[in-house]
Amino acid sequence: MSQKEGGIFYNITSLLDQDYRGVNIAIYAFATAGLAASIHKIRPVSKFSKATKVPDHFIRKHEPLKGVYTGIQHSPMRLLVDHQAPIYLPFWHSSKPPLPVKLWGIDVVSGNAVNWLECVARGNRVTLKPITRENDDLVSTVLLHLPQSKGKPVETLDVGQKLVELGFAKASVPQDVKKNTFESTLVPAILSAEARAKSFRNGVWSDKLPPLPVYVVYWRKGSQLTAELAVLSAKKFVQFLLFSTKMALLGAKNLAMRPFKSARSSKQIQAPKQIQAT
Repeated sequence: MSQKEGGIFYNITSLLDQDYRGVNIAIYAFATAGLAASIHKIRPVSKFSKATKVPDHFIRKHEPLKGVYTGIQHSPMRLLVDHQAPIYLPFWHSSKPPLPVKLWGIDVVSGNAVNWLECVARGNRVTLKPITRENDDLVSTVLLHLPQSKGKPVETLDVGQKLVELGFAKASVPQDVKKNTFESTLVPAILSAEARAKSFRNGVWSDKLPPLPVYVVYWRKGSQLTAELAVLSAKKFVQFLLFSTKMALLGAKNLAMRPFKSARSSKQIQAPKQIQAT
């Protein structure tokens, strides 16, 4: 190795062995700033009990918030959701009250909505998708997750749409909803739910609209009965096919095993004859 090459190698080694505190401090500062930005964005330990505490970027991006439905706040009616942060801190989070939530795009018009929520929703998990703030209220959609029996998937209901479909609430969507937004995807479902409630005279529509003609009532009942019979017949037919397939497989197995059984029986008959001959 030449002296020049040895000098270069020595210089590089010296550079690597030196302690650059300024560089290390800068690296640690950038790493700390990145971690702080991530924590600010995700808020892993923040439990929201007021709409003003929900960050603007959560609302702007409709970030899902998990929680449990705990009850109703009256006058004005708001759903109370015990928001659950990704990281649970028992002594801090347990002391905070639930978050009041106003359902977007609907107006509750019947006290039966409270009864339905208390019977169906209390204690079950919900997912919020914040849309905006209205004074001190968080305006959001609320997805209710109902546990099912073992082996069945969890049933998810949009609470606002379900209340409208039952006739316990009316559609109250804003007129200035922009296209290609999250809100624009909710409007058709809410209006469709209200049309269905009017068509079947559910809830408040039983008094606000004239009764249905008798032939429509009988036609709907007949259609429902026909659909139920069709489902029952389909289940019976499937059971019959499964039983027939099982019996056919057993028959084919017996036919396949018959030559082996006959050969085995013939050997058993020939064996005593050979013993007598000896």
